[in-house]
Amino acid sequence: MSLHAPDFNFGTKSETLARLQTRVSRSQILPLYYFTVTQWLYQKAVILAAIAGMDHGGCVIIRSSAQNEDSQCDSMAGAFTSCLNVPADSQLDLDRAIEHVITSFGQHQHGENQILVQPMLRDIQMSGVVMTHDLEHGAPYYVINYDDESGLTDTITGGVGIQKTVLIYRDTDHRLVRSTRIQALLAACRELEALCGRVPLDIEFAIDRQECVYILQVRRITLCNTWHPVTERRVARQLAHIRHYLEQTLPPQRDLFGGNSLLGVMPDWNPAEIIGTMPRPLASSLYRLLVTDSAWREARSRMGYYHPRHQVLMVMLGHHPYIDVRSSFNSFLPAGLDDATGDRLVTVWLERLREHPEWHDKVEFEVVQTCLDFTFEADFEVRYAGCLTSDAFQTYRQELGTLTCRAIVGEGEGSLASAMLGIHACAVDQERRGPINNWRADLASVKRLLMACREFGTVNFAILARHAFIAEALLRSACRRGAISTERLQLWKRSLHTVTTDLTTDYAAVFAGTQPADHFLARFGHLRPGTYDITSLRYDERHDLFATASGSNELESVHATRGFELQPDEEQALQRLLDERSWPVTAAGLLAYAGQAVQGREYAKLVFTRDLSDALALLNRWGGEVGLAREDLSYLDIFQLLDTLASPLLDDIDRVVLNWVDKARHEYQQAISLKLGHLISGADDVFVVPIHRSLPNFITQKRVEAEGILLQQDTPVTTALQGRIVCIENADPGYDWVFTRDIAGLVTQYGGANSHMAIRCAEFGIPAAIGCGEQLFSRLLRCRGIVLNCQDKTINLV
Repeated sequence: MSLHAPDFNFGTKSETLARLQTRVSRSQILPLYYFTVTQWLYQKAVILAAIAGMDHGGCVIIRSSAQNEDSQCDSMAGAFTSCLNVPADSQLDLDRAIEHVITSFGQHQHGENQILVQPMLRDIQMSGVVMTHDLEHGAPYYVINYDDESGLTDTITGGVGIQKTVLIYRDTDHRLVRSTRIQALLAACRELEALCGRVPLDIEFAIDRQECVYILQVRRITLCNTWHPVTERRVARQLAHIRHYLEQTLPPQRDLFGGNSLLGVMPDWNPAEIIGTMPRPLASSLYRLLVTDSAWREARSRMGYYHPRHQVLMVMLGHHPYIDVRSSFNSFLPAGLDDATGDRLVTVWLERLREHPEWHDKVEFEVVQTCLDFTFEADFEVRYAGCLTSDAFQTYRQELGTLTCRAIVGEGEGSLASAMLGIHACAVDQERRGPINNWRADLASVKRLLMACREFGTVNFAILARHAFIAEALLRSACRRGAISTERLQLWKRSLHTVTTDLTTDYAAVFAGTQPADHFLARFGHLRPGTYDITSLRYDERHDLFATASGSNELESVHATRGFELQPDEEQALQRLLDERSWPVTAAGLLAYAGQAVQGREYAKLVFTRDLSDALALLNRWGGEVGLAREDLSYLDIFQLLDTLASPLLDDIDRVVLNWVDKARHEYQQAISLKLGHLISGADDVFVVPIHRSLPNFITQKRVEAEGILLQQDTPVTTALQGRIVCIENADPGYDWVFTRDIAGLVTQYGGANSHMAIRCAEFGIPAAIGCGEQLFSRLLRCRGIVLNCQDKTINLV
């Protein structure tokens, strides 16, 4: 890649646009007039007359064009003021606007700084910014951030309004870009690259209703000198291999129902939330071992769902984890259906998600009906009318009804009671073995803990989690039928006493001096933010866990006992719904089932994560003995490591394993340059990557306005959170300490409607937006304050 242009000289914003104005043919640059601060001081009348005489259409935009704004070594993008819609025939308004821009130069005042004047562009359908390469690594993508809703030209650069993103691989066949306006924009960008000597560019643009592209600014990307020179070639090779894999994987498969599959980072077991969108090899391989290779389908088959044998749930595309949605959807079919019905249902489910990618984190509520809830028939008619014959639909309804009734009344090996017995057996085994401090730190011990975690922990946890989803679906549908209000349902959720209630109560007791810290750590010390991440410290490894001096003041009454009783009219309405199904269940029994499912799921998570966390602790000790740091261990694959128990190494273990680490670290760093979407529906989706806007899952009906704060795995527990809206990329039980800090609200980038943090916020009555998506989350981190309105389902920036 050439980093300088021998035949084109960049100047200030104004000078660059003027030099390009007569050379572009695939876009337009509006008439422009510019002058320096010094000229303004001594030739004000001449300048105002020149502006009035230019082709302006009534109003102009007055922008900064500072000497240091678009230099080769620096970029002050967005640092200075622009004034829009300034009347060109009003000398007073022009004077004020120009002075306002000059004042915004602040400490960067310079007599040669320029002010740029252009006609105000009208009738805009789309505006934004294009980076001709990924900023961070120089990956070969056109990164287009745009607004096609407001009709304004400055929402992207100003960080306000609706923002959307699409990434397009630079060598993509233009036929894969379906949008004609994006095609026009890419043609304009490629022409500018050619004119500017093929340097990486940052291009501000607008497109009118006739799809004419206007160039508002062109600057070099100043970070290009930090990029690795072979990134483009490496990404090209990787994409070719991924595309080939998808061509083999996505089409219909003999052993699975349904048509072409999709891959997603957030459906079903939601790896984006649990291990992140780019986990290191140890975390992703542990997740495979404990959950996504087989535990997920074994659990559902015990409950009466179809068992897609030998199928894995998660695939890895260059260290990017994806759920195979077709495999997931197969496991949501009731077991008694004929092949034709199963095939048809999975196919229409896949089609619905493909048409509504914004539901990729809500498939159990918006796409797949995983139980016979109280609006099943009406919802099916709206979503899938004509999908099944009458007989096939009745069979589907009957089988799903049988499965749902068995779940509520507690029949079979997939019942709540059976799963809880397995979890209790796991807890008893943990109690019997005691702390692992005196265990020998070897791989055999690590394997024993992981196998116990899978056999007694994650399979039973998966059953309990599925019951919790069934319970949530039933109660939501009861709200839709008017049997109980949403507000009353939230009050019921707040009445539940879970292990998180115990955690916050015990944590407060430590500060109050009524409970020793050892008691708290004995029960909760194994928790860590990032359950599968060995680089994340456990609670009992953190020296700052009880370090906050203000803790005792913040922690009083964190979860006062809240009673809940069904009102007579609610009980009667719920009972009528249950009687419609002819289920031998009372309204009180339904709520008891739902409460036990939620409480059981949270307890099971606490139990199985102890085995996992202890296994990671032993692995860390083992690593220390053979010369491996946590960072090194995080790059190992657990399958490869445990295989050495049956196939011993024939060289020094540190030499062999450090070679594995170096190779894995290198591959991981290479994969960072890959840009893949949240939902992949075809092999060509690796070249055109829309970043879909997520629809957050709002918790409570409250409104709160407060300062936001980003929380990460290594954020000290002493950080002041009281009264602030906490922002977490992906949250798990290791972050539960935040609920002892009197936070004003919670926002997560990833997370589903029934995720851990959604349940926690409902329990504590904390307003939250769970799973707001990458774009909105990144904007939240740059703003001064957040207005979280859960009733109106909006998040606004201050």
